[in-house]
Amino acid sequence: MGGKECWNVGVSAIVLSCLLLLCGVSEVAAQKKPVIRLGVNLDVTGYGAWLGEPELRAVQLFAEQINGRGGIDNYQLELVVYDNESNPEKSSTNAKKLIQRDKVAAILGTAITATSNAAKSVAQEEKVVTYSLSGSYEPSYADSFTFATWVHTSGMVETIYDYFAKNGIKRVAALCATDSTGQTWLDEANRSAKKYGFEIASERFNVKDVDVTAQLAKLKATNPQALIVGVSGAPNAVVAKNFNQMGFKIPYVTGHGNISDTFLKLMEGNEPETLLLPGAYYIVWRELPDAYPQKKLMKEFTEAFQKKFKKEADIYAVVAYDAARVIAEGVRQVKPEGPKDSQKLRDAMELMKNFPAVYGGTYTFSKEDHRGIKKDAALMIQVKGGKFVMAK
Repeated sequence: MGGKECWNVGVSAIVLSCLLLLCGVSEVAAQKKPVIRLGVNLDVTGYGAWLGEPELRAVQLFAEQINGRGGIDNYQLELVVYDNESNPEKSSTNAKKLIQRDKVAAILGTAITATSNAAKSVAQEEKVVTYSLSGSYEPSYADSFTFATWVHTSGMVETIYDYFAKNGIKRVAALCATDSTGQTWLDEANRSAKKYGFEIASERFNVKDVDVTAQLAKLKATNPQALIVGVSGAPNAVVAKNFNQMGFKIPYVTGHGNISDTFLKLMEGNEPETLLLPGAYYIVWRELPDAYPQKKLMKEFTEAFQKKFKKEADIYAVVAYDAARVIAEGVRQVKPEGPKDSQKLRDAMELMKNFPAVYGGTYTFSKEDHRGIKKDAALMIQVKGGKFVMAK
């Protein structure tokens, strides 16, 4: 008898447990939050990996943070991530997959101009918001569905020229690579030279060149007061080495795409006496007064990134984080349900005004301006003792 009672009690307990489990599943299903999918098309491998890797980490951090706070007005942010391998064709394919198969509401990426341009045609054809992280990419054109981070290269060149004017520099030499980045720098340096009334002499070089003394000799003959080097990454080491060997004693100025620890290591042993770059306030946030409006945002992001990844965030992580923040704010306003609502998202983003940037400054977009951040968010930075500091 006692055995039967025990058996009955056991069965009852099992049934009760099953009922509770089923109720629990039903409750979880009822409580499951709606999802908004954000596509991520980044240069995680290939020659742009030094940009794409920190950018991906920053986007993952943002998604974790916002979902941990309950999501975007109760919508969970789901990332769908593809590596374009720094390949334009792969970038275009990824964009199509994200839109047509994964049904994302928007795409964040890519890191470099070539892969951004490849995704652009897909974004326009499908009418889906795509947010480039390239400083040289141009997102502002008729009926554009693309946005971009960074102060544009034109604003960075003007930041350099403001510094030159302040320091009595009027004769400028420009040594620019023959790639798309170098062409942009050459075009903007020449255009702004006319505006500022500067004399400018220019030469070109290939990013694979191992010696540029011939070009530097021609530029030195013009008696310049400063040299602008329009290139990103490893070629700077070649130029700087020859620059020092030839006895130049003028400021060496290169582009904002070089603001990274990788660049600092690259220039070790070849660092010119005065090495300058235009850049973002975030780079020197610890030097900013506490009254600076975005300093609290900068500090919070830095600490969160360091805690999660056990390393310092760089400017590439910052621009990706800001892009995710801007998209999320647009999502908050319109709750897009996939690609079909991306035009509503684009329109909402165009109405955003004075949105605080971790980068520094604020974003104010319009139909005509899809970059949203101006020259006042940039400043001159100097390399001293292997660190980036405010230029004096």
